[in-house]
Amino acid sequence: MASQNQSQTQSQSQSQSPVDTGSQRLDKDTRETLVSVARHGLLLVWSFVVLFPLYWLASMSLKPPGEANALPPDWLFLPTVYNYIQLAQDGAFLAAFANSVVMVSASVVLVLLIGVPAAYVLSRYDIPMERDVLVWILSSRMLPPIAVVIPFFVIFRELNLFDSRIGMVFMYVSINLSLVVWVMKAFFDGIPETLEEAARVDGATRFQGFRKVVLPAAKPGIFSVAIISFIFAWIELLFGLVLTNFKAVPVTLFVYSFIGSRSIEWGMLAAASMAMILPVVVFLIAVNKYLAAGLSFGVVIKE
Repeated sequence: MASQNQSQTQSQSQSQSPVDTGSQRLDKDTRETLVSVARHGLLLVWSFVVLFPLYWLASMSLKPPGEANALPPDWLFLPTVYNYIQLAQDGAFLAAFANSVVMVSASVVLVLLIGVPAAYVLSRYDIPMERDVLVWILSSRMLPPIAVVIPFFVIFRELNLFDSRIGMVFMYVSINLSLVVWVMKAFFDGIPETLEEAARVDGATRFQGFRKVVLPAAKPGIFSVAIISFIFAWIELLFGLVLTNFKAVPVTLFVYSFIGSRSIEWGMLAAASMAMILPVVVFLIAVNKYLAAGLSFGVVIKE
């Protein structure tokens, strides 16, 4: 009798197991679907929060002067390029824009020429008090800009660098050099030295190994620090405000001029801001394929 009951229980459990398994699978699929929907919903909300200021700026730049600061805002309007035409005909804006392009591009090239070899030397050679040297380089970024702008003003005035493009290039280099050295040192630490040793076995010199083996491997890091240095220099305002007057005025300072003491030219301000964003976007698109690998700071390369 007991054996009959046991066999009935086993038969019942066998008959219920496919249903239970299907129910569990259905519950698992439902949970995964809900998690996926929630994740995509959060991403949509986050994208809206991030992109809405950019949309607001772009829409304001395309409104006529009388509607740019209207309250409540006009969500439906006839777009016009009036502000951009006024901006393109403004010689002072074009000069400031050209100043920024020339000064920032030159500073990025110069900071890479100085910072990349310096990072390589700190990574590959035994430098006395290396850690102290690295901390000293980083200390230049620890002070707030307002604390060093007055000494720089005195130095620039004594060296006749005030309101000059060369002076602003050196200023941008001093801002970004510590960043380039620290990030590129991490990259070079992640590149195996055996690659250079193999190149030297094949007859390459130390410099040829650096140029033909190490630099190509560190290309993502170089592009990453170039992007960050470009952005930091492009958006800099305080040093341009104190160290320039007319000839070397950057575009950030010119955009700030649309904010008056009694009124703000919202349409022109938005159009100039959109024009400022354009070079950064073009630069990011041009080197986009190196950006993801570069932001890993060499971890991917390391053995």
